[in-house]
Amino acid sequence: MSIEARFHIQKGDFVLDVDLTIPGQGITAVLGPSGCGKTTLLRAISGLEQHQGGFLKIEDIIWQDNSQFIPPHQRSLGYVFQESSLFAHLSVRRNLEDGLKRVPEIEQKVSLEQAIQLLDIGNLLERMPATLSGGERQRVAIARALAASPQLLLMDEPLAALDRNRKREVLPYIESLPKELGIPVIYISHSAKEVGRLADHVVLLEAGRIVATGGIHDVFTRLDLP
Repeated sequence: MSIEARFHIQKGDFVLDVDLTIPGQGITAVLGPSGCGKTTLLRAISGLEQHQGGFLKIEDIIWQDNSQFIPPHQRSLGYVFQESSLFAHLSVRRNLEDGLKRVPEIEQKVSLEQAIQLLDIGNLLERMPATLSGGERQRVAIARALAASPQLLLMDEPLAALDRNRKREVLPYIESLPKELGIPVIYISHSAKEVGRLADHVVLLEAGRIVATGGIHDVFTRLDLP
């Protein structure tokens, strides 16, 4: 399995111009400074932004080309934002059930129990989001995304709003996802340290262009890169 993406997106003076093929397994990190186009790329992959001329293929399924555009709610993906975006009026359990109901039972590959166990949130199920720590909220948000049994998991700087201790709390759970579930992850970050721990593959983005892409060791040991 592989993921192919081609986008040429202009927003005012900024242009994102990417053509990449990344592995359909493990964690692929998109790394670069603020304003380089990381989130724009992720939103284009998710379908939250539609741009003419884009192309996106996940395994053998085309999500976007010149003749079709599959809307976000019909794409088999999970999206974890910087903020947990949990429903404040619902308990943790009901937030998770909301993720579960997005996919027909026959297509469910990740059970609710599996997501709960993997993120170690069994003791949080009856609590309300306002009573959770930042790290706990992000673990619930990840579990909710997994409950939809996505073919692809997108994570947009999910640790950016957390302090150092909360980051340490959440990192091992993210690290375990591809091995435990076999779901590929595209992980946005501006932290080389974070990426160095988590990623198998890295795409280095600068000013809307791909500077380098490849295995994490190959890219991180190149002396010609920033």
